[in-house]
Order: sequence, then structure tokens, then C-alpha cells
Amino acid sequence: MNGVGIIAGAGVLPLFVAHEALKRGYRVVAIAFPGFTDPTMEQVVRETFWLKLGQLERAISVLKSQGIDRVIMAGKIEKVNLLRLWNVRPDFRALRVIRSMEDWRDDTVLGAIAAELSREGIVVDEITQWAAGLMATQGVLTKRSPNERQWRDIEFGRIMAQGIGALDIGQTVVVKNAAVLVAEAIEGTDKAIRRAAELDIPDGVVVKMAKPKQDMRFDVPGVGTSTIDSMIVAKAKVLAVEAGKTLIADCSDMIHKADRAKISVVGIPADGSVR
Repeated sequence: MNGVGIIAGAGVLPLFVAHEALKRGYRVVAIAFPGFTDPTMEQVVRETFWLKLGQLERAISVLKSQGIDRVIMAGKIEKVNLLRLWNVRPDFRALRVIRSMEDWRDDTVLGAIAAELSREGIVVDEITQWAAGLMATQGVLTKRSPNERQWRDIEFGRIMAQGIGALDIGQTVVVKNAAVLVAEAIEGTDKAIRRAAELDIPDGVVVKMAKPKQDMRFDVPGVGTSTIDSMIVAKAKVLAVEAGKTLIADCSDMIHKADRAKISVVGIPADGSVR
């Protein structure tokens, strides 16, 4: 039986990917992290190995000992946790990788890890190979559609989100009346949206886009019920995400929660008309 590894971060996505791999007949091994990975993973896959952040040599050793030559990075580990040194236990291999990096941008960090795995014959798959059914579709996904002002803000927000994405700053902006209220940085989408609540400006439009040169092996945009929870706190009324490149791991629950909160959710293309 062929094996596949999951480097499992937070959220339900790693569990979905594990179930999908099992459904396809793969033997699944998970690399898990206390405080991030859902402990339910142990009940789903054959073997779960709990590591500290930074134990790169150990992770590679586990994968090779289990005969794993392909892995999927699924679930979020926000970069802020990597900068909190008390959360990280880098081994010598991780330290060597860190010293080789020119900066701590997402693409740099994750690309360096993927390159180190590749040197050991372990390929990182694109998440779309395992979770294509979770990608946002184009069009209005909720009962409520954006109004004219909100459609214009979606167009404006798309340009702004792609702009910060090109600089590898973040993927999300909150806008209103063609003004940027909040731009996501290291804190992640949900916390960025909640920052908008501090401004007390209701009816904002949240736009989340993939980076123009998005590497679909990692750091793929994702939203879920927690995103709607944050929008409710910020009194935002529209969520626009890039169709085909944004994961919605709990789509039915998210849309149900958005409908109850009278929030519009739409999938938009990277260019052309947003409607």
C-alpha cells in the first residue's frame, strides 16, 4: 500500500485530507504539533507522531522510516508562532535552514522547508490534489447578494489584496467606500478582521485573494466559520474570496452561519468582472 504523509497544522483541513487519502487507499502518517493539530488525527490515521515546532530532522527521519516519499502541508500554523522562540525547538537541521534564509516571508520559510524535504526525496504535493472539492466556487454562495456599493468595494479590495499579496505581506483586506480599513499582516485573517472592529466602522467588505504567484503547496488562502465569527464582531457584511484558490474546509457550516448573520459570501475571479 502506498503511503502519504500529512504535516498537520490547525483546523479541520488536515482531517479532511487524511480522510481523502484513506478513501483513495493510501496509508497515512501524520506529523502533528501539540496545541495546533486536532488530537482526533490519532483516531483517523495509522500513525501520528507528535513533534515540537522546529524538529525538522526528526520529521524527516519519521517520514523516511515510514517509507513516505510524498507529503501534504495542511492546516495553518501562523508565522507569529515561529517568531515566538519559546514555542520553537529548532534542531541542528532547522537551524541550518534558518541561517540560509534571507528573510522570514511565508514563501521563504515554507519554500526552504519544502526544499529540505526534497533533498531527502520527499515531494510536497499541492493541496488541490487532495482538497479540490473544498475550493470556493465562483458566484454568490449565500442567500444575500452584495449591493452596488459593496460590489464596487469588492473590485477595489481585490486590487488591494493582490497588492499586499505580491509583497508577501498578507492576503486579506477590509475595505469600505474604496478605503482600506485594515490590511492583514503576520497576525492572520481572523485577527486582522477583528482589528477592524476597533475602528467601529460597520458594513465593511472583506476580500481575501491568493498571491499573484501563489505556491499551491502551502499557505493557500482559507476561510471558515471562524472567519464569519470575526466578521460578526467587526460588523462586516461581505466576504469575497478567490474562486478556485481559496479553501473552505467547513463550507456548509460557514454559509449557514453567514446566512443567519445576513452576511454575503462570494467567490470571485483573479481578474475580469467580479460579478
